[in-house]
Amino acid sequence: MDPVKVIIFVAAFLLLLVLGRKLSAMGESAITPVAPLPELAIDEPAVIAAPRPKRKEPAVVGAELPFPIHVPPINRDEDGRYNRPEFLNYYFEETDLVRGPENPGAFYDDFYVLVRDIENDHTALYKYFVATPAGLQKAMDDEHLPALYLEEQALIVSRWDVQLILDTVVKDIMKSYTERKDDGHPHALPGDDERFEIC
Repeated sequence: MDPVKVIIFVAAFLLLLVLGRKLSAMGESAITPVAPLPELAIDEPAVIAAPRPKRKEPAVVGAELPFPIHVPPINRDEDGRYNRPEFLNYYFEETDLVRGPENPGAFYDDFYVLVRDIENDHTALYKYFVATPAGLQKAMDDEHLPALYLEEQALIVSRWDVQLILDTVVKDIMKSYTERKDDGHPHALPGDDERFEIC
């Protein structure tokens, strides 16, 4: 065997061995010694760790529940227009529909209702600010506001009542739907610049 080939072979082998060890050392994690736990004296009370807080479950939305209020059936007139939109979903921004707020007499939250104009498959998301009188004060205190400006879509209730809130909002939506339809708008739901978001 040629001595030059043997030297090259040995050098390559040693280089691979050194390279492998370096790569292997980079992947190892260092173990830091942990200080031992202090022993409790006999007269010291033992401290029990507090239980971990439960993970917040997602809020229930209206699409997951039966519709709790009566609405007239959807009918089509001779002109091909419908009497009301289809109500697809409703929910609060923060409050669960089933559990409700922590304090039913003092709450505030944004309430959303998703509707669809069947005639042209146009959907809209209406937004209302809903609060109790004590909830308005709480909102002002939480946000450190000296005054609170309420826009047109604000609903003040005496206490938490999902059926009352939904019934009031649905009646307002149906009223505006009928008015827009009668005014000859291309679809009976409001446009982008009005009080809701287009979906």
